[in-house]
Amino acid sequence: MEVLEKLFNVALVVATIRTTAPILLVALGGSFTTRAGIFNIGLEGQMLVGAFFAVIGSIWTGSALIGVACGVAAALVFALVFALLVVTFRANEVVVGLALNILAGGMTISLMKAIFGTRGSIVGHGIVGLPKLTVPGARDLLGSYAPLVSGFTPLVYVAFLLVPLLVLFYRRTRLGLHIGVVGEKPDAAEAQGLSVTRIRYTASLLCGLLAGLAGAHMSLGYITMFTENMSSGRGFMAVAILIFSNGDPVRLLLGCLLFGFADALSLRLQTFGFPSYLVLTVPYVVALVALFLLAWKTRPKLVRETADSMRRLLSIRPASPER
Repeated sequence: MEVLEKLFNVALVVATIRTTAPILLVALGGSFTTRAGIFNIGLEGQMLVGAFFAVIGSIWTGSALIGVACGVAAALVFALVFALLVVTFRANEVVVGLALNILAGGMTISLMKAIFGTRGSIVGHGIVGLPKLTVPGARDLLGSYAPLVSGFTPLVYVAFLLVPLLVLFYRRTRLGLHIGVVGEKPDAAEAQGLSVTRIRYTASLLCGLLAGLAGAHMSLGYITMFTENMSSGRGFMAVAILIFSNGDPVRLLLGCLLFGFADALSLRLQTFGFPSYLVLTVPYVVALVALFLLAWKTRPKLVRETADSMRRLLSIRPASPER
């Protein structure tokens, strides 16, 4: 019982909020392309280049804000390339996304070696991390629970504030409604005079913007360093969440909280002496279980649809020949 109290406490909730933020940012970015009818599996690569160039910008300028801007710019370039190949040239979106993910991994390792003469990680070198914000009066009002709302970097607050803002965006704004129409019925959108190409480019760039923020948060906010492949599958986790949430911001939040909790729990379990190679599998096991439950949930619907189709086929009998 004492072990459980040490494991499940306020610190675990705070860690869950911190680990949820990058997944939530990139998943909310992916909601733009998902709702626009694009399956964007390149989120992992966009996060990774965002994290790398955020560190580069921070080192070269001594400013965390400019570092974030550099990370966002790099992710936007990848998003633009993705949109060019998928939207304009009609390339397979899965192949393009995987290719950009591989490019991001190789490019960041090569640039790290070329610029810093090292592999593995970039630590020090004058990296300026994002500051932690203190909410006035939080300690007086909440006491020991103050860390739940205070002491996070700005992008953590941005991630959670974006959820209600995107709900309003998709339901109340013209661009949000146009993105949904283009994703569901592109032919009808064109008949109404909407440019499907322009809207999908816009959705891809908005996705790159948030993916860049997610990467910048990882290297300048979550930790102040860059390591090889530091996105660690978070982009793929976001893709998994997008599959069963269909781009809905509230469902995305719930899914990201689940994965964030699994990630935070795995980190806490290591402090209790559990084997690291076993503990680090926890977030991925959660992803597999979530996808399995999704498939199981949709299975009865598929069975019903198949049965209805068979009944319709059996009810169509050839007319008896006239004698």
